Amino acid sequence: MRWFKIAAIGAGILIAFLVVGSVIGFIIGAVTKLVLAALVVGAVVVAVKVGRCRAPTSSPSPPRTRRGRPGPRPRPPRTWTTSSPGSSGRWAT
Repeated sequence: MRWFKIAAIGAGILIAFLVVGSVIGFIIGAVTKLVLAALVVGAVVVAVKVGRCRAPTSSPSPPRTRRGRPGPRPRPPRTWTTSSPGSSGRWAT
């Protein structure tokens, strides 16, 4: 009877090992496929954004710096205003 119990415990450990191994294998495979799909979708999104950014536009684009970023926009000229009563004579923007 003692050997039967040891054999049953051994068989149970073997079955548990196989089940846990197959579950972990399934999870790792699913995560790998999910990561690959996310990388493909991310590459497509970046490609579409780059393609739209380089498309010609009908309106003139703002001036660019040496690194290709938009430069600062020119500020409108400041005007001196004294049209309102009690004006302190400050610059208006």
